[in-house]
Amino acid sequence: MDSERGGAEARLLIVDDDPGITDVLRAYGEPWGWTIAAAASLVQALEQIAAHAPNVIILDWQLSDSTGLASLHTLRQHTAAPILMLTVRDQEADIIRALQVGADDYVVKPFSPGQVLARCGALRRRDRNHPETLTPDTVQVHDLRIDTTRRQVWQGSRLLDLTALEWDALRLLASTPGRVWTRSELLDRIWGDVGEVFERAVDMEILRLRRKLGDSAEAPRYIDTVRGVGYRWRAEPRIPPGL
Repeated sequence: MDSERGGAEARLLIVDDDPGITDVLRAYGEPWGWTIAAAASLVQALEQIAAHAPNVIILDWQLSDSTGLASLHTLRQHTAAPILMLTVRDQEADIIRALQVGADDYVVKPFSPGQVLARCGALRRRDRNHPETLTPDTVQVHDLRIDTTRRQVWQGSRLLDLTALEWDALRLLASTPGRVWTRSELLDRIWGDVGEVFERAVDMEILRLRRKLGDSAEAPRYIDTVRGVGYRWRAEPRIPPGL
């Protein structure tokens, strides 16, 4: 199989309630080496993610049980797989917001099936080229073992007791070592559309997460504060004195 296309073990999930969209993408994708699953709702998408751990997801904006940014936020709580939005919404504000909240690419309908599948292949290759990017399996990041299926984090033999928000913050930061996240971006990705939340909430969440990691702002092992901007996961862990 041509590695520029799907590649070995390339699993694609199409989340769209229009069977015509699924049929045309399946017709193009399967000869390219994609194993394709379909979901017509967000609930079905979560079931497919749990059962098959897709490598790439194509997501429509309007579903029967969810819409756009809410769908993205929910999917990002369950998978780190690249997500390509495929939608009729062509307003720049929608595109920017989707990319900020969790989409990796954005294509407006009507579309070229070949181009969409080529973009999925590019997302797949990019994801495979970043081994520290979290997958639905257990991943070692520094001295932490992160199990995205069970939403658990182990530090050595100790299971960390994290809240849902602490888990989301750790998972996002640890999956992008060295990448600086602004407070505004963290609000978008972690809190999503849940009403009025202030950037101070990000600082408090990071403070609580640091405490549970045994980390500190003064000599961080895991999370650096970028003054006036936000936070980043250290590309290399700081080794405490005496270790």
